[in-house]
Amino acid sequence: MRRCMFVLMVLMVSLVNAQTLEERFERAYRDAIREAQKSSWALRIIAVALAEAGQLDRAIQTLNLALQNVRTGENAANRSVDLSGIAISLAKAGQIDRAIQIAQKFDYAWDSWRALNEIAKMLAKAGQFDRAIQITQKIEDAEVRSLALSEIAAELAKAGQFNRANQIFNLAIQIAQKSSCSSALAEIAKVLIKIGQIDRANKIFNLAIQIAWKIKDDFGRFSKLNDIVKILAGVGQIDRALQIAQKIEDTEYRSYMLREISAVLAQARQFNQALQVVQKIENEQDRSEALRNIVESLAKAGQVERALQVAQEIEVAWHRSSALAEVAAAMAKAGQTEQANQAFQLALQIAQKIEGASDRSSALTGIATTMAKARQTEGANQAFQLALQAAQKIEEARGRSWALTESAVAMAEARQFDLALQAAQKIEDTSDRSLALREIAAAMAKAGQLDRALEVAEMIDHPIVRLQALAAIVAAKREAEKGKSEKGQK
Repeated sequence: MRRCMFVLMVLMVSLVNAQTLEERFERAYRDAIREAQKSSWALRIIAVALAEAGQLDRAIQTLNLALQNVRTGENAANRSVDLSGIAISLAKAGQIDRAIQIAQKFDYAWDSWRALNEIAKMLAKAGQFDRAIQITQKIEDAEVRSLALSEIAAELAKAGQFNRANQIFNLAIQIAQKSSCSSALAEIAKVLIKIGQIDRANKIFNLAIQIAWKIKDDFGRFSKLNDIVKILAGVGQIDRALQIAQKIEDTEYRSYMLREISAVLAQARQFNQALQVVQKIENEQDRSEALRNIVESLAKAGQVERALQVAQEIEVAWHRSSALAEVAAAMAKAGQTEQANQAFQLALQIAQKIEGASDRSSALTGIATTMAKARQTEGANQAFQLALQAAQKIEEARGRSWALTESAVAMAEARQFDLALQAAQKIEDTSDRSLALREIAAAMAKAGQLDRALEVAEMIDHPIVRLQALAAIVAAKREAEKGKSEKGQK
């Protein structure tokens, strides 16, 4: 049945082949508007697609239409979320006054603060500091306001306005401290380190840690301390981060925190220290993930032999197979073709033995993607086929549909377009199939296959998703024409 539907869609495509891209976009826009009706969320998606296609005025008109529909909505929570998104989108389109006006009319204050915070940051980056600071005064939540002010202070420092930056930093710290916002204080400390105020930052870190430890709720305390630990590790204060982690009593929480620290160390190529941290992780899943992160970083650093040794220590099969694929890619890059092939095959063997079909499909898709990036086209094709087979064995319909979508998108990104379309055909859920076809069309357009991308876009059932696909094609065509023009001028 699905095969017949697919053939029918191809026949329908042939009927519209004579239309220009612009005509198809207009038709898709009308269909999308009809589909959206009074959904402000859907209209906002349409506006984003219009902006991508370069139709900014029409995008703003659609956002205004979305605003009208929000006002007639019944659910206050949904209305606030939609208004927040509309306000931010209008601000990005340069409609700052309109955005601020909307942001102050929400039913739920948190969504209002979120929108005002984003608008303030946009203004600060544009050098409109006075206006940005004024907007923060409308944010009642201490944490959001202090973070917004610290971002403005950082932009002031970048602009060389150091005295004013210090004044705003002081205000941000005062607000966060008064309200015991430990995460905000840690974020402020991070910004201070970036601009070279190390001693001041350390004092703020101490204050943030003291406040976080006083939180009575176990999860709340861990959450705030984990935020601080990630920031400390990120700015190179590993010993302080470890001191906090080792004081955490709960094994699961402690393992998670240590994994975060090891990941930061791995990214910084401090491999010996990262491996020492891994030895302290008691949870098998977190330990395996931490080792995988180290392997990936070692491989990127060209330390292939060491990466291979570490990969063999990984206990969880999913992470071990993924790590081996990364090692294989590094070997291929180094010209070690035979060793790379062996490592890829070992990764595939391990992945194929994973019991759950969903995890097996995900692992195989990941390996195939890595092989494609390493230009192992034939091997990637084989791995994608195996992933597709595994996905089809997932018993639960929703999980099967999602796994097939994941595979189809990965195939498209790897430019395995025929295989991607095969996977998309097998997706039963209409929404998921539409999303997969959208990504395939976008990938084809980026690859310069505009005509084929148009054919795929016409196969999309959902009108709004079809418009998104066509917007991506319009954008790709515009970029291609711009590239040709610039090349011709040289």
